[in-house]
Amino acid sequence: MTLYFPHLHPDLLPDPERQALPEGVRFLDPGLARPDSPAHVLPSAAPFDRRLAKAILADTLRFGESVADPRDIAVHGLMQQAQILSPESGRLVLSEVERSISGAEGQSGPAADPELEARRQAQTLLLLAWNLEERMLDLRQIDAGLRDSWTRLGQSVGSAEEAASAGPSGAEETEDGEEADGDALAVGAMLSGLGLPEAYAEALPWRRILEAFAVLAPGEPLLTADAAIASALREAGVPESRGAFEAPAWRLAGLDRCPAARPWLDTPVRLACLGLAPEGA
Repeated sequence: MTLYFPHLHPDLLPDPERQALPEGVRFLDPGLARPDSPAHVLPSAAPFDRRLAKAILADTLRFGESVADPRDIAVHGLMQQAQILSPESGRLVLSEVERSISGAEGQSGPAADPELEARRQAQTLLLLAWNLEERMLDLRQIDAGLRDSWTRLGQSVGSAEEAASAGPSGAEETEDGEEADGDALAVGAMLSGLGLPEAYAEALPWRRILEAFAVLAPGEPLLTADAAIASALREAGVPESRGAFEAPAWRLAGLDRCPAARPWLDTPVRLACLGLAPEGA
């Protein structure tokens, strides 16, 4: 089985890229996809089931909102939370989430298994990524609706201006009427070209996502259509063969070496690039 990377929602891919995906490619499900979704697969290494995944996402976002600047509680704020989810902050969030779910405030237990803790952090990060992607999809729908409405407004203003210019019997417009119609037409034309800020299309922190994929789905081949990812890996000197990058997860994630505290990042990763010519081709 091949997993698409780094997106978790097929709808984020442009139609040509989605249609070009080879048969059998699936999207990683962090526990929030429909159980019967043919496009998704929940990794067997995911420590949280679907019920717990939903509760953890809700509690994690609630915890994030309690400490975040109110100006950041939106798409950009969620992205920042995902980017800075270091092992230390991840443990803090998970501690709060687990304490909330279990209701065992103040109780302490045995030290968590490091690999299990890593899988918990990885799934939590992907839950945040899933939530961010859904917000991006919502914003795309809003943007499309606004553009359509503004285009219709521009067209209606243009039609009204033409009708007013002709007049009921071909009479000339007054100077005030011509100026008002011209202003209305200019406003309609301006609105028809407006859209949501490009900041809402910012990319996910794909190197952190790659670490999460390697922890939850070790050994599974990955596929991407993101030329920027391929370019970054080539610039970093990651070994490439026939359009696919193969190296330990830590190297693809941009680290100088495998951290001693995270030996699971030494697992090999194969990341193929859809539609990209191999270097030197």
